[in-house]
Amino acid sequence: MAILSVVDSRKFEVHCSASDAGELRVRTDSVSIKVGQCLRIDGAKRMWHSVGVYAKEDEHGTLVIRVLVFNPDWNEPLQIANIKSRPQDGDCNTALGCNLDHVTP
Repeated sequence: MAILSVVDSRKFEVHCSASDAGELRVRTDSVSIKVGQCLRIDGAKRMWHSVGVYAKEDEHGTLVIRVLVFNPDWNEPLQIANIKSRPQDGDCNTALGCNLDHVTP
């Protein structure tokens, strides 16, 4: 992975390659991405959004990315990652904080 320079005030950048369907590259202040996959439920093929990636700035100015897993057999999603940065805080010595505890949001 490359470290890129910041070219504007937007908080996040998304690069998405969808094989033959094309590519998406955007900078934005928040992100909501769902990735679905085909599975079989009750004998029929269905598309199921199994992973969600959500990014936003919280009330303290911290940038937060959450990764959630969804399973049709579960009552609620499972958060598998919470990744934070504080680019506005010059005193912060941690570039990227990663919490990989599995929790229900």
